[in-house]
Amino acid sequence: MASGAIDVNHKDEVYDGKVPDIIDNAYVIVEFDNGCRGMLDLCMFAEGSKNEQEISVVGDTGKGEAFVPEGVVRVGKRAGGRDGVVTVKAEDERIKYQGLHHGSSYLEHLNFLSAIRAQGACSPAISLDDGLLSVAIGVAGQLSIEKGRFVTIEEVLSS
Repeated sequence: MASGAIDVNHKDEVYDGKVPDIIDNAYVIVEFDNGCRGMLDLCMFAEGSKNEQEISVVGDTGKGEAFVPEGVVRVGKRAGGRDGVVTVKAEDERIKYQGLHHGSSYLEHLNFLSAIRAQGACSPAISLDDGLLSVAIGVAGQLSIEKGRFVTIEEVLSS
């Protein structure tokens, strides 16, 4: 299920006579077959806050959170309570300049180049199925916003 809109960004732009249809804020909830749930809180105009992206995944044993650009990951198990939350500073020394997507685009390019150079000797970090599912989740979120209802991955993949 998702709720979102085009509220701030790109509203005054026109390309080929059309205003872009980029959703710039949304809540997207993903329910997995195993009962776990993930939620994306998207706001593409959140530059006035400490973090531009806040991602959380919640299950019956605990919660994981990631914050960008702060580069902090927090993982807590329900049994450990607040005192059991582990906070990790997520840094990658290969990133000299954060640039687009805070360095992740650069790392994706490095991983892609490495997979090509390996000429099939090792599997890429992300498979084609992973990529397809990632896009399908995004499409399901978009459709859920447009239609105002739950959208399943099967519905997206069968169309």
